[in-house]
Amino acid sequence: MGLLGACRIHGHVELAKHVVQCIIELEPETPAAFVLLSNIHAAASRWDDKIKMRKMMEDRVVMKQQAAAPL
Repeated sequence: MGLLGACRIHGHVELAKHVVQCIIELEPETPAAFVLLSNIHAAASRWDDKIKMRKMMEDRVVMKQQAAAPL
């Protein structure tokens, strides 16, 4: 995930897309890669790609886990 963070900071959208494809092959249920790529698209003002990524998450039922509140 560190490489995706670096891609976001430096604006390397195409590299980030390649990294996410590799992560999806290894861990398709992990939402972090989808969320990071969606945020990378937003940072690059690629709003259509951001919407597509979020749609892909919904289609695959990949959702971020809600933080548990302490009792």
